[in-house]
Amino acid sequence: MSERLLNPSVLASIGRLDLIARTVVEGFLIGLHRSPYHGLSQEFAEHRPYIAGDEMRRVDWRIYGRTDRLYVKEFEEETNVAMRLMFDVSGSLAFVPRDVSKLEYARYLLASLAYLAIRQNDRVGLVCFDEEVRERLNVRGGQRHLHALLAALDRVQAGGRTRVGQTLLREAAQWKRRGLILLVSDLYDEPEEIVEATARVRRVGHDVIIFHLLDRAEKLLERRGTYEFRDLETGETLIADTLRIRKAYQQRLAETSAYFRRELERTGAEYVELDTAEPLDKALAVYLRQRKGKRGKG
Repeated sequence: MSERLLNPSVLASIGRLDLIARTVVEGFLIGLHRSPYHGLSQEFAEHRPYIAGDEMRRVDWRIYGRTDRLYVKEFEEETNVAMRLMFDVSGSLAFVPRDVSKLEYARYLLASLAYLAIRQNDRVGLVCFDEEVRERLNVRGGQRHLHALLAALDRVQAGGRTRVGQTLLREAAQWKRRGLILLVSDLYDEPEEIVEATARVRRVGHDVIIFHLLDRAEKLLERRGTYEFRDLETGETLIADTLRIRKAYQQRLAETSAYFRRELERTGAEYVELDTAEPLDKALAVYLRQRKGKRGKG
């Protein structure tokens, strides 16, 4: 059941972003005690299975209603993490090959990350951008702030070109305290600029996770025939036979992804490639692992 709750096509039928975020996180919590994320179940110390003698007032009845299992809410004393979500909403995110667009998938992902972080008593900020910043919320915690974050994610639309590297540098220069930066983008910008910006942000002490969002259709170029391709950011068009360009296209895309992985990890950042058909637990687990590492350093 929990795997189904994390499926993007199932989430799309729910509609409301707050319900989607809650569904994803609670589905993730159910699966935390199973492979492959069993090791993270101790990190997410807000919940553990009920045992005889526990106070019933600490039972999470929402999870019980979904699973028929009793989980107890716990909190650890720890240093809270300041997490900044950076959302590239340039035109290419509007790509809709099937049930869920890249924009919608990214919304679900960021909403779920914010929901999970605030349940962990972390503080969260948000920057939505293309060439310019479209939405900005400063780092805060609490349910009221979570509602503001979800509302901002819900209203932002994809459009325009992107400036990933420039925006990352400009925003980081305004942050007085170090924290965790989670960037969600399809990275259709100059790769060298993105890597250099990430390196500079890492040098001043920020932790960085970059989620590289791609769709299976744009990775494989499976359709056969001659098509007119339109750049969703610039509006430029190109007519091409997919059979003739597929091999070179796939090779170029693979080389670009390999470059990002190699060079971004060299800076000390974490690079994660995500397919829009993938369940969202992968990204949530990456956040928890990074958070666990920060606690270990402290």
